[in-house]
Amino acid sequence: MTAATPAPPAADKSTELGPIARRLARFVKPYRGGLALTILAYLGAAATEPMIPTLIKTAFGEGFSNQAFAVWWVPAVLIGLFATRGLFSFLGQYLFNWTLSRSVMDFRAALLESLLRADARVFTSLQPGTAVTKVVNDPQQIMTLLGGTVISVLRDGLPALAMLGYLIYLNWQLTLLSLITTPLMVVVMRKVNARVRKMGTRTYDAQLSLVNKVDDVTRAWRVVRSFDAAEHERQSFAQRAREVQRSALKTSAAGALAQPLSQLIASVGLSIIICLALLQARKTQTGVGEFAAFVTALLLLTSRLRHLSDLAQPITNALVVARGCLSLMDTPVEPDEGRQELAECHGEIEIENVELRYPQAERPALNGLSLAFKPGQTTALVGSSGAGKSSIIHLLLGFGRPDAGRILLDGVDIQQLKKANLRRQFAVVSQDIVLFDASVADNIAYAQPRDPARLEQALRAAHLWDFVQTLPQGLDTTIGANGSKLSGGQRQRLAIARALYKDAPIWVFDEATSALDTESERAVQQALDLWQGRKTLIVIAHRLSTIRGADAIHVLGDGRLIESGSHAELLARDGAYAAMVRAQHGE
Repeated sequence: MTAATPAPPAADKSTELGPIARRLARFVKPYRGGLALTILAYLGAAATEPMIPTLIKTAFGEGFSNQAFAVWWVPAVLIGLFATRGLFSFLGQYLFNWTLSRSVMDFRAALLESLLRADARVFTSLQPGTAVTKVVNDPQQIMTLLGGTVISVLRDGLPALAMLGYLIYLNWQLTLLSLITTPLMVVVMRKVNARVRKMGTRTYDAQLSLVNKVDDVTRAWRVVRSFDAAEHERQSFAQRAREVQRSALKTSAAGALAQPLSQLIASVGLSIIICLALLQARKTQTGVGEFAAFVTALLLLTSRLRHLSDLAQPITNALVVARGCLSLMDTPVEPDEGRQELAECHGEIEIENVELRYPQAERPALNGLSLAFKPGQTTALVGSSGAGKSSIIHLLLGFGRPDAGRILLDGVDIQQLKKANLRRQFAVVSQDIVLFDASVADNIAYAQPRDPARLEQALRAAHLWDFVQTLPQGLDTTIGANGSKLSGGQRQRLAIARALYKDAPIWVFDEATSALDTESERAVQQALDLWQGRKTLIVIAHRLSTIRGADAIHVLGDGRLIESGSHAELLARDGAYAAMVRAQHGE
């Protein structure tokens, strides 16, 4: 038997448990008052533990030898002890859950902050399902596992210490002998924990893989069904699920070794101590009450230590999950070296000899490109896929920086502008429509004050007002995740309305009308024409009929400018643009 709590998992370079634990403690620190009250409550509960063997000692000693002993006070004291312990335990559990829930809330907020500030490159490899798991599920799981461990330490560890002190008071020689199995216990638990740590890491990675598969199936359900790929996805899911099951089973098996091994070692010590206690009692003529008190305290201590022997696995699992979760907080932050702000933006953009090459790309996305976007004019960018059109928008919004050259906004290098101020000058409608699971009004007035008159104006301009009037709750109707309750054209018109509502000096439309019918496209085009001369409009279009009225058309190819001019000028030049027009007309 051992009177010491099993040692926690040994830290190593692969897991870095110490730094991880310190980082987690940062979220608990603001609520240390609640933690202190929790400890006080459990100290009160632990103080009642030695009173039980004391009661046994009195009852067995005087109760059997003294006829005048009042029997009825025994149940009264025993019930009172357990009632007091129950009250303190309830207070401790409640206070600890209060502390834990606040810590989880702060943990999630910190993870979301890291996600919001992460560099744009992070999102090329971070899947939405993984992000959801790390921000929403992992903090609760981590704190629940560690919280359960802390509760066990307080609920069982403090009474164990109190009982250990009482045993030393009763018979310090025998109590010290109970420590003889501690070194063996430490060695065994360290080996078990190493196995749990290894398998726990594998289980966590397998679970993230499974989450990503479900996320893929949910987002791409149309593709899955159109390709009749249900069986393919079912098999892929089953393969990943089996890996999770196998890893989880191995983790549980490794953790399950902790209790029986610790109990086996403890039983050896317990057997020796009881035998020695019996021999000592015969030699010193110790009374039945003292012996009963010592054995009762010893058994109570063993019971508490049995619970403590199960703590290694949840601690290891929590820190393994925390390592993966905290990796999100360690993602590179988007660089923002700008110090200037534009108080008023006129919308003049100059791109000067810009070069851009994406990592591991065979050729540059932009190759010495120079362009100009005049204030109040509509400028169209055309060219085949990969010509560099989207890369220009990528750089204009500060999601990357050119490898060479510079981009000026109203004569100021955009690298000198604060990112928030730069992006405030743009309203963008991408070909990849992104909407929020909120109401129509909240999607249009996103992150801006809600103005009913502006909402109506934007909806009418996007040819969506009549449709919104037919919805059950009008502007307050929820549109579902990414606008799942709307058609493709309605989603695109809603995104256009959001851009119109922002009323930024520069509007960017990247294939913004590609999903609209002819009538809706004409209506949106007419609305945009009303803003001509007052906004800088940048239009990326593959359908060339939509940009005939543009003030300037830039034709791109392989990251270079091929030719520029108006629609009529480019047709007269009979170059690349004219060839594209003829191709679209089937000539």
